[in-house]
Amino acid sequence: MLRMSNNLFIITAPSGAGKTTLIKRAIDHAKEISEKVYLAVSHTTRNPRAGEEDGKDYLFINEDEFKNNIAQDEYLEYALVHGNLYGTPKSEIENKLKDGNKVLLEIDWQGALQIMEHYPDAQSIFISPPSVDELRKRLTDRGLDSEEVIERRIKGAQTELDQSKNFRHQISNISLDIATKNLLNIMFRETHG
Repeated sequence: MLRMSNNLFIITAPSGAGKTTLIKRAIDHAKEISEKVYLAVSHTTRNPRAGEEDGKDYLFINEDEFKNNIAQDEYLEYALVHGNLYGTPKSEIENKLKDGNKVLLEIDWQGALQIMEHYPDAQSIFISPPSVDELRKRLTDRGLDSEEVIERRIKGAQTELDQSKNFRHQISNISLDIATKNLLNIMFRETHG
């Protein structure tokens, strides 16, 4: 395995905790300071949500393609999450690290733990919501999921929150500005390696 993993940032959070917004802010900041940052595009078998683009948000593939990729050992990790398969393509990540990029992986805790085994120097970051009640409000307010899906995500959130202890860094997203500063400090101001 590649040993430039101190430039690998594994970011996970319960749905609705704000990780996507924080990652977008970090990428915007990287552009401002001319840093090379790459957000890995995961494969998934779930259907695209409104506004999501194939190849940008996810690479949307069918279950047969996904299982073929597993058989070909093309994933760093993969997991079944909320009834859909998600996987992180291996060669893309390693190529970006070799090119000197900081690589961000936005993945669930199961995948994060798998990747941390292969890349022990990676920076693992867990983002949590201020509370489960606030998480429910955020999931409802964003209007992306049915009430049934929201309830399933809330049930899963406690299991996810219990995993935060396995991550090198924890960020509580009480304030988006403070959480963004904390993420940027981990990515750009710490001395890694």
